[in-house]
Amino acid sequence: MTGISVRRPGWVLAVAAFAVAVVALLACYWQTVQSLVWVWDHDGTYQYAFLIFPLSLWMAFNLRHRLRASPPAPSVWGLAAMALLVFVWYAGHLLDINLAQHFAFVALFPMLVLACWGWRALWVLAFPLGYLVVFAVPWGDALVGPLQDITAHFAVRALELTGTPVLLNGREIITPSAVWMVADACSGVKFFIACTAIGCLYAYLMYRRWWKRMVFVALSAAVPVIANGLRVYFTVLIGETWGLKYATGTDHLIFGWQFFGTVLLLLLLAGWFFRDSILVHEHSPAHDDTFAIARSVVWLAAIALLVAGPVLAAGLASPAASETMHLTAPAIAGWRGAKAAEDGWRPTFKGAAGQVRASYRAATHGDVVELYHAVYTGKPRRGHTLITYGNDLYDPARSKILSRGSQQVDLANGRSTTAEELRLAGTSGPRLVWYWYCVDRRCTRSPVLTKLLQASDVLRGHVPRSSVWALSSLVADGATDRARANLHAFAKSLPAAGASDLQAQRRPEVAGNEP
Repeated sequence: MTGISVRRPGWVLAVAAFAVAVVALLACYWQTVQSLVWVWDHDGTYQYAFLIFPLSLWMAFNLRHRLRASPPAPSVWGLAAMALLVFVWYAGHLLDINLAQHFAFVALFPMLVLACWGWRALWVLAFPLGYLVVFAVPWGDALVGPLQDITAHFAVRALELTGTPVLLNGREIITPSAVWMVADACSGVKFFIACTAIGCLYAYLMYRRWWKRMVFVALSAAVPVIANGLRVYFTVLIGETWGLKYATGTDHLIFGWQFFGTVLLLLLLAGWFFRDSILVHEHSPAHDDTFAIARSVVWLAAIALLVAGPVLAAGLASPAASETMHLTAPAIAGWRGAKAAEDGWRPTFKGAAGQVRASYRAATHGDVVELYHAVYTGKPRRGHTLITYGNDLYDPARSKILSRGSQQVDLANGRSTTAEELRLAGTSGPRLVWYWYCVDRRCTRSPVLTKLLQASDVLRGHVPRSSVWALSSLVADGATDRARANLHAFAKSLPAAGASDLQAQRRPEVAGNEP
């Protein structure tokens, strides 16, 4: 066999380098892995995500022959993207933003492919890697409210078309026999995300034409929304026709799962009849002409970037200076109080340096407004974060959101801000809640903007002081406008709202890192 040049393919070393990088990624970001798995396990919306990594790996493995058709060509653009994602993770770690950490961790996998194997490999593996990033990250909480509203309006419109007397009050559906609440669990977000994930996988496996894939994915997103509206419609109709006992309890749950299962099965069967034939292409392995030293430099740089983020976070981790604050409720002109607030409305903000909750009664007409104020000092950190899971402006076990809105609020000293308005239905009756966040003197109703303001302070070396202001009033006899007028009058007389904290006694402390 003389005269024939035999070259060793570079994929063996490329796969080995990628495997080492993945091990480094898992080891260095193990706390993020644990946090991600905890969300999958404890939130029923994301339990499907346990299947996403195995499915993505299986799809990528089936594309191995197409990968071998060209030699690996490591890209420095992958290193640049990795550096950006490591920074996103570090910022999320610094500000205790789980979503940023989860996204950066998962997105590092496709960028590792780009850095270790090159652009063509990223293109070949585009679907399994994109599938991983989209569906392994828990991002669907923001969909709950909009899906509740769509479901409520859809069900009410369907009831009207079939002759059932009905009224819609926010997310309450009022019929002659009962008041039905479209709660968080009725939003259909679990079925929506799971059906969309299944639909994307099904479209990828069954179709080759891009327009067929797009149509089926669109149907996979639209069908669960329509199906959930129909489910709520049928639930209310059953309750109105045959009695509430057939529309609630165990029968209600069984009907929901059976209905969703049937809808998904019909969707997949309908898609089956339009499937494309599977074409198998043969790909011969390519020889590797890439300079080995250049490859090694990129691979080593990729691993170094992975290690840099956690090492930097550990190196800068130091005892955080914080304050214990005893806030006192202020005197409000035109309002009698402050008295201890009742249990009808109880915000929860864990780990605050100080908080106060008080009740006031108008001197002229006797209406009651409640005030809640909580302050966080220092950079956000685990257990001491203003915007985080578990911090709520109401008790979800005792109240449900009817609707959301915004209100322009005039404060003392000529200041103003925009407050988020919640209309709640709960055990103590209907209630209005206005709230806004402040980072130093900058106030907003947006939790995302609040996080950005905190990030700006921390990255510039400042120590932010963050707070939440919340006002609440019961809505008596449907007089929503009167409750709003009370909140407007109270806010305008509230001293220091957004300018500084309430009168407090502060005692500096040094707190170690939270577990």
